[in-house]
Amino acid sequence: MLHDRFYREWAQPTTVVASGAKLSALARIRIEKDGRISDFKIVRTSGSVVVDESVEAVGKKVTRVDALPTGIGNGGHYDVNINFALNSQ
Repeated sequence: MLHDRFYREWAQPTTVVASGAKLSALARIRIEKDGRISDFKIVRTSGSVVVDESVEAVGKKVTRVDALPTGIGNGGHYDVNINFALNSQ
C-alpha cells in the first residue's frame, strides 16, 4: 500500500516533540506511470518545523513506488494526498 511505503521510511521526530502532541502534515505526491515520484510537497503544514522537515525528508528518500495500474492516472500521472500523523506517546 502506498501509505505504508512512505510511513516505513518516515523517521518520526518523536523525541523532540512534546509527548501527546497531535501533529500532522498533509503531502501531495505525484506518481508517474512508471512509478517514479515526480513531485512531493507539503500542502498543509503541521505547525512544527521539525515535523515538517521530517516529512520533507521522506519525500526525498522515496523516489519510486510500484508502477501505476492500468486505468489509474490522468495524463500519465496520479496525484495522491498522504497525511503524516505523528505517533507521539
